[in-house]
Amino acid sequence: MKIAFVVQRYGLEVQGGSESLCRSIAEQMKKYFQVEVLTTCAVDYLTWKDYYPSGPVEVNGVLVRRFSTHPPRDMNRFNTFVRKRIANQKPSLPDQIEWMWLQGPLTFDLIRYLKESREEYDLFIFFTYSYFTTYMGIQIVPDKSLLVPTAHDEPHLYLDIFKPIFHLPRAIIYNTEEEKRLVQRVFGNTHIPSEVVGSGVSEMEDSGVDRFESLSITDPYILYMGRIDVMKGCKELLDYFIRYVADTGRNIKLVLAGNNFMQIPKHPQIFHVGYVGQRAKYKLMEQARVLVNPSEYESLSLSVLESWSVGTPVLVNGCSEVLVGHCLRSQGGLYYTNYGEFSLCLDLLLSQPELRVKMGEYGRRYVRTNYTWDTVEEKYLKLIMAVKG
Repeated sequence: MKIAFVVQRYGLEVQGGSESLCRSIAEQMKKYFQVEVLTTCAVDYLTWKDYYPSGPVEVNGVLVRRFSTHPPRDMNRFNTFVRKRIANQKPSLPDQIEWMWLQGPLTFDLIRYLKESREEYDLFIFFTYSYFTTYMGIQIVPDKSLLVPTAHDEPHLYLDIFKPIFHLPRAIIYNTEEEKRLVQRVFGNTHIPSEVVGSGVSEMEDSGVDRFESLSITDPYILYMGRIDVMKGCKELLDYFIRYVADTGRNIKLVLAGNNFMQIPKHPQIFHVGYVGQRAKYKLMEQARVLVNPSEYESLSLSVLESWSVGTPVLVNGCSEVLVGHCLRSQGGLYYTNYGEFSLCLDLLLSQPELRVKMGEYGRRYVRTNYTWDTVEEKYLKLIMAVKG
């Protein structure tokens, strides 16, 4: 069976929850099927500007076909349009369609390839509902499509243009029960076959070259791992942390690991280490007191699962039903909805090492029960074979 994964960005340099999830699943599924990836040449999700050359290339044993984006996204124009025509109102259908074109990535070569080559593939698996690649692609190959929406409760989820996208695919793979309930409530698509899967979490490797030993982090620290972005709740996290250390005088650092897309304030207890490799990532998580995920918009959160896999508890944004659900089911973390709760929860975790150990072990058990690659692969295989059966 020949399967194509369709996603907005793809590559070792690409940081993003849904993109990383797509790459992980594609690399696992190559054991069972002939796998290809159809994507853009972009790394930057803001502009979609071409970074890689177009054409086929192999990435970790998977054939990747990259297509140019033209024109790149003009973020000033996009933000102005959203503010004037979309935000705080019910936009017209023409405005919604224009939003999708401004959202991008506009890769007409990829769409043309889907039309011309659809018979060469048995199934197309689309990642992320909200981009042009999925919006147009599913309408071209609905009878051969499977959707991994990675949806969360955000304003554009409620745009009318997405109604067909959640009714056309042969099946839908959700990351969590919370995501499934949200989508089925908004779109009334309970008749579409579905499965709650998520992602497998790989074990930490014991060998290999990485940057961890050169980071020189000797003080205790809490960790944020991922794209450093206002949309990920990082500005609020930084504000809360600076206020917290001013209030408490604690000798604790905040380590930010990931590519930066916002202004990071200069502070002696804030340490940005940039992008780190796989082994360094797990080492940072393993030695952190707590991993913090401040994002309100999550459909899974690989960083939370990876942190639990090495026995480190988490502190998460309580406005995210997905993150709260993880914490309640696992008993591996706490959640906050304001600064007072952030401060109290962080104080509790930092002052009680025995509690951190116990919660970390609960989290590890939760991951081993629900997010091993054997479990994830079995669910994907079952749904793929049912769709093609």
